[in-house]
Amino acid sequence: MLTSALFLGLVGSSHCFGMCGGIITSLSFTAESGKKQYIITALYHLGRLSSYTFLGLLFGLLGAASQNLIPFVFLKLLSAILLILMGFYISKIWMAISVLEKAGKILWDKISPLSKNLLPVKNYRHALLLGALWGWLPCGLVYSTLTYSLTLANPFESALFMLFFGIGTLPATLLAGAAGLKLKTWINHPLVRWPTAMFFIAVGLFMVINILYPELISSAPHSHHH
Repeated sequence: MLTSALFLGLVGSSHCFGMCGGIITSLSFTAESGKKQYIITALYHLGRLSSYTFLGLLFGLLGAASQNLIPFVFLKLLSAILLILMGFYISKIWMAISVLEKAGKILWDKISPLSKNLLPVKNYRHALLLGALWGWLPCGLVYSTLTYSLTLANPFESALFMLFFGIGTLPATLLAGAAGLKLKTWINHPLVRWPTAMFFIAVGLFMVINILYPELISSAPHSHHH
């Protein structure tokens, strides 16, 4: 389960870079040079991952509380559909998931003014707080992952799932500061974008089949044990 969260963050990082690349690149310029810059960047990501973990905890509590109210098959189907939509979004075939991001923007518009007091980043506390705020940025990938964490219906497991998802986004977001535009060009290249999109669609479809027709998955030929 945690491996899939890690992988989800890793392959979806192209999207993360599009969303957070600007702020991370600006961190590289506003922060002081040398060791202090690395600490500021690390604290920013620590803040961002803390927000994801906190959201996972909330969604886990919500999932546990609503177990008797909402049939879990609906929630699992919803997270699978969101993953498929995420694939369409990354491939740029169909941008339906941007509706979710627009809805999230309503909340973000209330939170984002707080970040104005933290830029340019002058100290470690600012970096940590800015990262914590940025974790609430409207993002279809985060929403898809949160919906899945809701289906775990366990606060600890959901928080851990979101933490590992956040860790998975680190390679691209850390590189963003160092290799900004070059990385963005590479990530948007069809040879990278299409396999990433297909991965999301395939995982989503597999989940849908597994939910609606579990006997098909369980009857698939297994490898023989020696």
